[in-house]
This record gives sequence, structure tokens and C-alpha cells, in this order.
Amino acid sequence: MRYPALESLRGLAAVVVVIHHHLNIIFFPYPVDAKGIEALLLYTPLHLFWAGGEAVLLFFVLSGFVLSLGYWEGKGLDMQKFIVRRIWRIWIPFMAAVTIAYICIKLIGISPISILPAWFNGNWTQASPSVYLEHALMLGDMDRYSGAFIGTAWSLKWEMWGSLLLPVVLIWARQPVAIAIAICALFIALYWQRGAQTDVAEGLLRYMPMFAIGALLSYHRAFISHWVHLRNKPLLLAIALLLIPISWYGYSVINNPLRATINDYGVLLASSLLVSLSLGWKRFEVWLELPILHWLGRISFSLYLYHIVILTVALRLGWHILPISAILLISFLLVFPIAHFAYEWIEKPAIIKGKAIVAKLS
Repeated sequence: MRYPALESLRGLAAVVVVIHHHLNIIFFPYPVDAKGIEALLLYTPLHLFWAGGEAVLLFFVLSGFVLSLGYWEGKGLDMQKFIVRRIWRIWIPFMAAVTIAYICIKLIGISPISILPAWFNGNWTQASPSVYLEHALMLGDMDRYSGAFIGTAWSLKWEMWGSLLLPVVLIWARQPVAIAIAICALFIALYWQRGAQTDVAEGLLRYMPMFAIGALLSYHRAFISHWVHLRNKPLLLAIALLLIPISWYGYSVINNPLRATINDYGVLLASSLLVSLSLGWKRFEVWLELPILHWLGRISFSLYLYHIVILTVALRLGWHILPISAILLISFLLVFPIAHFAYEWIEKPAIIKGKAIVAKLS
């Protein structure tokens, strides 16, 4: 069974990530003493609309839900076919985006632009053949190479590891709910207490629980749908939307492991509520299934892959010609048709090819 509302939810999350990186040009580094409209956009619930890091955590929860759904429906799990589909679904479009970014680097260059923030000037600076190879293998320090090719590459590493470890996720989600959630909470707390490392062994402490929560929601989807039906649904939605930007309430540049742990708990609770509402609140589900939102869901992966490349190219080509605000608007408007094109000509053919190979394996 497919859940179009969840795909739309992924599309909205992708748009939030796009807005996040465009507004970073204006607000980064985030001033703790911000006033007026700047403070409202940064440190109040309005940050919901560009809470990019939080949106990525929602992606992981949605992936856990969708990837485990077929197994719960009795379709079984053939890991060979599953991995083939994931390679063509994720790795092929990912490497296409990385390669296009590398070509842009060679054509445009990486010289710093003084009027733009360090976050932007760091883009592409770590690009090299060896880093390209690490991206191709989805191993190594991809988490630290946010300035190499595409700034969202780090999350695709964990998306692939979540796919490879899906059998573990399924076992995890079949445990009693209290035990499964307790393990999730413990692992996330350990991750932050151990210093938020990015190697696979440490990183899985944070990201595997997110896939497990998604699988848990998927496993208990019938109960959740009934539970939501009996609750005050607008109140649950309000709680979810207020919790998503929790890390920005009382923001501090100092890394506090306890606060970071609480932030993750809040975002994962909010993500779980949004998924639950899409299962059990018909009005919310109907709204999410609007054609434009369904379209955003369909192109969400391409949005995620290409928007920083488009933003970087637009600023590097136009910063000395147009005001930065105008370039940001042009970049934002270009992201959607280019993502649609990438979906139709790269992502969709890759999906079809993956399915064809799986059919031959059968």
C-alpha cells in the first residue's frame, strides 16, 4: 500500500531544506544577539519554515516507515533485490548530482566572494578526486565534506547504511514499543555524550534510531490511525509544528550534549506526530494529497540533491551583476523546474532501470 500523503510530507521537508540554505546566505553565522525580524525568523517558531537540519531527521523517519512497509504487508525481504533497487534509487541520482557539481567547479572555480558568508565560500573547497571517490563509495568522512560537491551528501551516507541494515531495523521495530523507544533514546543520548562523531560506528547511534522509529510507526500504523482518530488532531499538529524548531529556542553556539539530545527527542517526536496525523486525520491527508504537494514529493530527492549547486552557481555568476536578494530569488525559482527536469531525465529512468534489473533477478 502506498501513502501519497507521506510522499508530500517529504516534498515539504525538501522545500524547507531549500529555504534553509538560501536564507543561510543572509543569516549565517547566526547571531545570538539578533533583534527584530532577524530574531523572529531565527529564534521563534517561525524558524519552522527553514529548519533544514530538522527536516533531514524527518526524512530518516519517513524512510524507515516506507522501507519497512512492504515487509509488514507480507511481501518478504529479498536483500539482493532490495539493495539493487536502493542503488538505482539513491546512488545513481546522487552520483549524477556529484558529477554535475564537479563539472561546475572546474568551469566556475572556487575563489571566495568577500560579501558572502563563510558557509557559502566553503562550498566546493574540499573537492578533489580522492573525495569524489569517497562519495562514490559512500564511505569515509562524507559527513565532514559538506564543502566538497553537494552540501547534502552526508545524509545520503546514512540513508544507504539505513538501507543496508534494514533487517536490524525490522527486528528492532518488532520489540515491545516501550523497549524499542527506550533503545532509540539511549542510542541518541550516547551519540551526543560521545562527542557526535561521524564515523559509521558512532554515527549509527544517532541515525539508526530514526529509521527504527519510522519502522515502528509503520508496524503499528493501524493502531496509530485509530489513536489519532480519537484525539484532538489540531492540537497534535500544533505541538508537532512547535517542536520541530526546538533547537532554536534559547539557541547557543556552545555544544551542550544534554540540550542536543533533547533537541533530537523533540524533533523525532514532532516527526512521529506528523506521520501519525497523515495516517489518521483525513483532512490532513487530503490536504497533503493536493496535486502540487504530490508533485513536490515526487521531485523531492532531486530538489534535495541540486538546490545547493544551483544556488552556488547563481551566486558565483551573478554576485557582481545583481543584488544578492535578487539572485537568491532567481535561484529559488530555478530550483523547482531544474529538479523536475532532473527527476524526469535522471532519477525516474534510474528507478525504472532498477526495477527492470530486479525483474530479471526474479
